[in-house]
Amino acid sequence: MPRPSSPQFRRPASLSPARADEIPGAPDPQEATALAHSSARALLDGVYRASDERVVQRVLRLVETEGLEDLAQLWSSAPALTLPGALWRLYLLHTWVQRSGDEVVRRYREGAGTVPGLRYLAGIADPPDVEQAKAAMDTILRGAFTGDLPIALGRAGALAVLCAYGTAHLADRREAAAEQAALTRQASRLLSTGEDLLAAARLAEDHALD
Repeated sequence: MPRPSSPQFRRPASLSPARADEIPGAPDPQEATALAHSSARALLDGVYRASDERVVQRVLRLVETEGLEDLAQLWSSAPALTLPGALWRLYLLHTWVQRSGDEVVRRYREGAGTVPGLRYLAGIADPPDVEQAKAAMDTILRGAFTGDLPIALGRAGALAVLCAYGTAHLADRREAAAEQAALTRQASRLLSTGEDLLAAARLAEDHALD
């Protein structure tokens, strides 16, 4: 039986400028920004105004599905001190805790004693374990979508800052320069994320986060 012939490569036809204009390109930055803000506000408003617990649960389960991931990508370019920017950082932190719980707990333990007030704000058990940390992060995420946004952002920010300090402590004990540099960069990013979330929490408390 003869084998089917392989498809022949065909050079694409030239694309005229008129036809090229009909192909959608990258979204307009202003439109993307407006969509990021409106989608974040609509998602929160949809839960806040829902009297049916099933509606709340469906929105909360979005974090496990591609749906919220798509929204999070839309929010990712928003400035830190905006609603979509804050939700993006909250989403990233939740994802990190759920996927790398052991590492999060190790870094949290290293940094938990640095700022006692933040430890109390984070609300993580002492000593923490992986399942407790995951459950706490789930509670934080739920709070963000059920009317306690300032508290949720504050708790998430405290967790990130303490993990940042813990990561810096781990970096100090590394002898290999490459490992030390990598951990130092991670500590810097975690600290920035945590401080952004804490600042966003203060804005949310003043109803100024949009």
